[in-house]
Amino acid sequence: MAARASAVAALGMLAAAPGAAYAAPDDTPAEATGNRAELGGGSGIVLGSRTKCTLTTIGHDNAGRLVGFTAGHCAEAGTPVRGEQFPDVGVVGVVVSADEQLDYGVIEFDPNVVTPLRSVGGTTITGIGPSPAPWSVVCQNGRTTGNSCGVVWTSSPMAFMEQACSSYGDSGGPLTVGDRLVGLVSGPLINDTTAVRFSCSSPANPIHTPVIAIAFDTVRAAVDAGKGVGAGFQPI
Repeated sequence: MAARASAVAALGMLAAAPGAAYAAPDDTPAEATGNRAELGGGSGIVLGSRTKCTLTTIGHDNAGRLVGFTAGHCAEAGTPVRGEQFPDVGVVGVVVSADEQLDYGVIEFDPNVVTPLRSVGGTTITGIGPSPAPWSVVCQNGRTTGNSCGVVWTSSPMAFMEQACSSYGDSGGPLTVGDRLVGLVSGPLINDTTAVRFSCSSPANPIHTPVIAIAFDTVRAAVDAGKGVGAGFQPI
């Protein structure tokens, strides 16, 4: 994938076979009626009818629109979005743009059916931080593996490689230092094979592939430069 290759190149690493995306397909379509969906960084989302990923963060842009982010490989522009834990609400937003190089997608949510959350599952996001330094510790919240923390092995302004537990469906998951959002999960450095699982099976098991993450301040700068939906984003 071009996004993973770009991130790996930014980290100065050689990858003949970049890792697969951490999106999780599912054959069960969402239903279409209900009340409101409560969503924040770390919430599971369903893109289209079957792809499950994780919401990075939610907030408002400079036009007052309710917007969020996830990994760009999860869906293309125009894809409807549902809250995984709120199937009866139906469609809650739409992907308005997806960047292949930086692997981020911008979602515009319907404020009539979405209640934005600052805290989800032990992760609280109140601001944006820079790409973390090597040997610092970041924490992740994914819809598949939940909360875990890990060391940052290497870092650049665009991306960083870290050791928090991630698996399929965690794509887009927020990476935080304290209450500052510093990145989003892109995918594994090494793919699983039919014989060997390299992705994380449990936060209690530290032996798994490192994860490539995209620096969120770089994502926000790119969106700001485009001056469209999501420009001037601030988390709830």
